[in-house]
Amino acid sequence: MYRLSKAGGVGFLSLVCCLTISTVALSLDREVYDKPDVQHVGKTIHGKIVKIDERDANHQRWDVSVKSGETGEVVVLHLDKTTTRKDKQMDPALGDNVVVKYDEKSKHAISFLTDAPMSH
Repeated sequence: MYRLSKAGGVGFLSLVCCLTISTVALSLDREVYDKPDVQHVGKTIHGKIVKIDERDANHQRWDVSVKSGETGEVVVLHLDKTTTRKDKQMDPALGDNVVVKYDEKSKHAISFLTDAPMSH
């Protein structure tokens, strides 16, 4: 009888510990996801590449001038390996239509996606 009650107590204690740990883990996840996403703060520009200065193509670093389709303003942006791109092997090309999210202070492109027009 003693073994049965001991096994039941250990089982109950294990169940309580598992439930407590999972509840704490879920609340920590929730806390992280409820905070504002600091990594994705930036300004977005929809435009066309009008100039490219290759700083180092081997290391995938460029300064790219993008002319905004809305305002006509030309913004020089820095792209490198940390910039999110659809295809990491594709270099920026003159005339490409792009959607770029960038940091306004540093002019570093956070994401750089080509929006090539579809040919019919």
